Amino acid sequence: MKSWKTAVLALLTMLSTAQAAEFKAAVIDMDRVLQEYYKTKIVEGNLKRQADIYKDYAKKLGESLTKLQSEFVALRDSSQNIALSDAARESKRMAAQDKYKELAAKELELRTYNREKQAQLRDERDRERAAILTDIRKTIEAHAALAGFALVLDKSALSASAMPVVPYSAKSIDITDNVIKELNTGRKKSDK
Repeated sequence: MKSWKTAVLALLTMLSTAQAAEFKAAVIDMDRVLQEYYKTKIVEGNLKRQADIYKDYAKKLGESLTKLQSEFVALRDSSQNIALSDAARESKRMAAQDKYKELAAKELELRTYNREKQAQLRDERDRERAAILTDIRKTIEAHAALAGFALVLDKSALSASAMPVVPYSAKSIDITDNVIKELNTGRKKSDK
């Protein structure tokens, strides 16, 4: 919180100097840029497809787990059936113990699978997002340099008190549309 206050103080100091007439600032809606960049939609689609594949497999593991639970309950219950001989009940009890071990192993497999796949998806999302943000940052930097902007602020950013960091900006200094257009210029027909 102290760093943004320092940045605002430095900005105000710069604006109050004789160089203020040369100082140009712009604003951008980073949330909108991120959402409207075609690569974001591609990455989100790919991650969703991968998550669906993981969910399908987890569902199959869950169905297998449910079947094992039913088999275990049936064996456990039959091991307590007094109509059976002692030897038959003991055999059912041993089978129930073995089935319980299978059940515990399947539960562990499902938990481990879910944890690993969630971590993989999170890592992949973070990697892809970092690449997208690098593209966006480079485009903003190039646009700002060409237009002579010394500073570009994110008008979608919120302060610690959930207030906009940039509560007002003139439409004339908003570069959001231009940056989105530049980012999507390289779009292939198949990326729509």
